[in-house]
Amino acid sequence: MDTKKIIFATALALVSALNAFGAPTPQYRDDPPDADAKTAGGYKIELEIKGEKEKDALLVLHYGTSKYSIDTARINKSGKAVFTGNKPLNPGMYLIALDGGQVLDFLISDTINQNFSIFTTKNKYAETLSFKNSPENEAFADYTRFMLEKQKKESAKTTATPEELDAQMEALDEQTNAKVQEIKTKYPGSLLYSVASAMNYVHPKKSEIPDSAAQRYLFEFIRKHYWDNITLTDSRMQYTPILIPAIDNYFKSMLPQIPDSIIVGVDEFLSKAASDTVAMRFLTGHLFNNYYKSKIMGMESVVVHLIDNYYLNGKVKIPDEKFIKDITEYADKNRETLLGKKARNLKMETINGTYESLYDIDAPYILVYFYESSCGHCQQETPKVYKVFQNYKDKGLVGFCVYSQTNKEEWISYISKNQLTDWINVWDPANANDFRVAYSVYSVPQVYLLDKDKKIIGRRLDSISLAQMLGHLMK
Repeated sequence: MDTKKIIFATALALVSALNAFGAPTPQYRDDPPDADAKTAGGYKIELEIKGEKEKDALLVLHYGTSKYSIDTARINKSGKAVFTGNKPLNPGMYLIALDGGQVLDFLISDTINQNFSIFTTKNKYAETLSFKNSPENEAFADYTRFMLEKQKKESAKTTATPEELDAQMEALDEQTNAKVQEIKTKYPGSLLYSVASAMNYVHPKKSEIPDSAAQRYLFEFIRKHYWDNITLTDSRMQYTPILIPAIDNYFKSMLPQIPDSIIVGVDEFLSKAASDTVAMRFLTGHLFNNYYKSKIMGMESVVVHLIDNYYLNGKVKIPDEKFIKDITEYADKNRETLLGKKARNLKMETINGTYESLYDIDAPYILVYFYESSCGHCQQETPKVYKVFQNYKDKGLVGFCVYSQTNKEEWISYISKNQLTDWINVWDPANANDFRVAYSVYSVPQVYLLDKDKKIIGRRLDSISLAQMLGHLMK
């Protein structure tokens, strides 16, 4: 693993969120989250862009990786526009967009100080950006320019020696630390401090890195200190473009992509936000959505862990009965068939009226396949799965294949027609094994791969992924 790339990716995920002056912006949504306003009053933001005239400007709120259109104001002939509203804006990071492109970012730290002015010049948005009646945003603009300049210096080609380059990088880091400390002193508890701190990624000094196993040391250092400067308990950070990329980068780049490791990482991560119920709800929801949608086999284990250990035990409270009902059903359907679990025994009848027990099979690998003869998808997939089985049966693979319906003549005809004679053909017309629950057979086909101890090592496979997995295992 190239740790230098990880360091750069980590930094880029934090810095590039603000490196968007004049860059194209994704489509904005019109259903922004409601402001958690605790005070009366509203907002008034005056905008002046020299060189612009007679066009609409959009006021947009960042929310995770999405952007929500909050307000629209018309820029007049003098380049001026005013955004006003009777209710205060939700604290977070906002942007001004023109012609579908993002031109500048600014911060709203609270629900009180929302009356200020923004000044900039067309095509020189970052260089000329300034504020009136908002010292925090003035400092934010200055810090953003500093970080963009630092990014350029870090990635610029140079003829300096490695020693000189290390000294230059350490000098830049010291300057950055000094700026963050200055912001902390001048603006304690502000969103600016949370943002600036998060952009100041942590890495060791060159002198601290051992000559041997440097890559491993760097990786472990970054993983251990990844969250040192990111305030997870500041719920305002969810309304910035910084937090979500940092989270996604951590879970994709810092952790092995196997369920057990990710579950440990999830618990360590969420423990850092346990004191803030709003932040916990947002962070847990983001992880839940990521792994619920994941195409990586086995990530159902992460989802069930989140359901059992955060939602159903009350650590994260969701006042949505339907959501709780749905996730409870999801966990119940998947809990017995997670990777690493020992599969439930199946004792089923063969065509000849004898019985075969899954646990009696002595083989390094067992294919457990559920199908219907009349299912269109099964008709396409069954011959492919059977071909994969035949390719590996001489290497110890045994097929335990379950017809999931109750028409014996149709079943026998299907086996004969497709010549499915080399695997163990069984059925359970009375559902004595409760196999639909035990193996989550709520749709077919379903393919599981078990090891010699009957532990599930593959689930929800298709013929292609089954072949790939067996090819890897048989090597």
